[in-house]
Order: sequence, then C-alpha cells, then structure tokens
Amino acid sequence: MQETAERLALRARRSSDRGDYQDAIEQQRRAIEVRERELAELDRESPTLADERKEAAHRLSDYYGRLGGIYRRAGQMSDGIEAYRCGMEIERNFRLDDSYNLTNWIVLQLLEHPALLPTLAGQINDAIAIVQVQIAGSRRDQWWAWADYGLLCLIGQRPKEARAAYEHFQQAGPRRVDYASVIPVLGSLQAQFEPSEPKLAADLSDAINYLEAASDES
Repeated sequence: MQETAERLALRARRSSDRGDYQDAIEQQRRAIEVRERELAELDRESPTLADERKEAAHRLSDYYGRLGGIYRRAGQMSDGIEAYRCGMEIERNFRLDDSYNLTNWIVLQLLEHPALLPTLAGQINDAIAIVQVQIAGSRRDQWWAWADYGLLCLIGQRPKEARAAYEHFQQAGPRRVDYASVIPVLGSLQAQFEPSEPKLAADLSDAINYLEAASDES
C-alpha cells in the first residue's frame, strides 16, 4: 500500500509541476484513498499498533496538505480550504506534532476573504497556543514550526512574538530555498490586507524585509 500511495503522490507532484492540475488532483486523491485504507486497517483497539497508527495518520495528513497545495496552485481555493481542513482534523484527532494543515487552513481562508480576520481570531489564537506547545517541545529545532508560529503571530497581530519566532526560524538553519517558500505567503497576505488592515500589512512587510535580509546572509 505504501508503494502504491507514494507512486500516485509522485505522479501528482509531476503533473502539478507541469501545470496539469486536474490530473495532479486526481492522482493525489487516489493516493489519499490508499492512505485512508492503510490507516483504517490498523486495529484501533490494539495498543501495540499505536505508533503505527500515528505514523499512518501523519502520512495521511501530509497527503491532504499536498492536495491543498495543488488546489491552491490551481486557484481552487474553496477545495484547498476543505483539503487543509481534513488534514487539520487528522492532526488534531491523532495529536500529531504538526501544524501545516492548521496554518494553511487559516491562511487560505484569509487569502480568499481577508474580511474573515475578526471571525477567525479565536481559531488563530487557538492555533498559536497549539504551535507554542510544539515549539517548546519536540519541534523546537524545526525551522518550519517556527515559520508557522511566526505567521500565526503576525495574523494574530502579535508582531513582537512574530519577530522572535522568525529569529528562531533563522537560527534553526533554513536554506535559501526554505526562505523562498515562506516569504511569498507573507507577500500574498500583505497584498490582501493592504486596503483594509494597513497596520497588519505593515507588520507583514517588516517580516518580509527581515527574512529577505536573513536569506541573503544564509
């Protein structure tokens, strides 16, 4: 099953890289179906399979995150939000030390509808609390955890905490390509919030400037 899922996911990535998003979506959905069967076949009542279930859940949440990314590149934002929501629920239900789907579920909603910022304030604060626990523990050395935390603090309008998070991000040793995956998201949010939330847009711009300077030093 793992080989089948990985083969399908590889096809999805190649199709996405070519811009053939519909084929990528189909292949990634098929890969998710395989991962769902993999997880379902692990006996939930068996304590000896607890670690295997968690690993299988992590793979499944990752595949939903990849699907969300494909939908996002295809401009199918509502479908992307739903894919990230599914991945977020798996992260939550299995208490995974991950925040990719959670963060992107919030961000994609704001990119589509910036006016949702007040409505999502509770979820943003909850997400900050979740990631705060993770970076105090098992994810303290993961640059992507600090990137998620910094982003959530920015949209939660906690710029000082965001700056501290990005300093930790820099110290965790990201490569230039990693900076290149983080900065465009901030730029997209900055553009969306410029008309309605100038203070938030300015904070996002400050973070972008900091990260661009840090990237040049890496």
